[in-house]
Amino acid sequence: MQIQTAQIKDVPQIVTLVKVILEEMELPALHELSDEQLTKLFEKTFSSPEYQGDLANLIVAKDQDEVLGMMFGYIGKNEQQLFDVFSRYYTELGIPEKTVIFSDREADANEWYLNTLCVDAHHRGEGIGTQLLNYLPTVAKQVHTNEVGLLVDFKNPQAEKLYQRIGFKKDRVQIVAGHNYNHLKMTV
Repeated sequence: MQIQTAQIKDVPQIVTLVKVILEEMELPALHELSDEQLTKLFEKTFSSPEYQGDLANLIVAKDQDEVLGMMFGYIGKNEQQLFDVFSRYYTELGIPEKTVIFSDREADANEWYLNTLCVDAHHRGEGIGTQLLNYLPTVAKQVHTNEVGLLVDFKNPQAEKLYQRIGFKKDRVQIVAGHNYNHLKMTV
């Protein structure tokens, strides 16, 4: 298995994993868009230059061409620019202009924010999530920060224990899309 920057060809597998997280977050857009629209929107957005390294980092754990897990993040000050990329594809995909994918600010401006971490259901419990998290210092160095942050749902204490084992500490409580999260931080 290798941990590496995602390639365009990895995007469909990444989007399949991201949709698991979106469902857990219960984003309102999930009820407004068809599954096909949502899938194509994320595929186009994650294939954009902004998501392919200009403003964000898509990292995968791969075995051959199979994406076993992924993480996605960015420097917090880039968050709104990244959110705005989605609307670029609305007309093409027949999505109403008023559609909001992400509305709440999640990241602190100077942290590398781990927006999404997901491991394929068939490979959970194999240490892939831990290996991805152990790659965080490499990503932080690449983007010239020593602070990494993330949100963990109150309803997911196992994930919070994993993050704490890696070195994250609770910073504050934060509400995103009506859900309570702990904002955790780690210095790398």
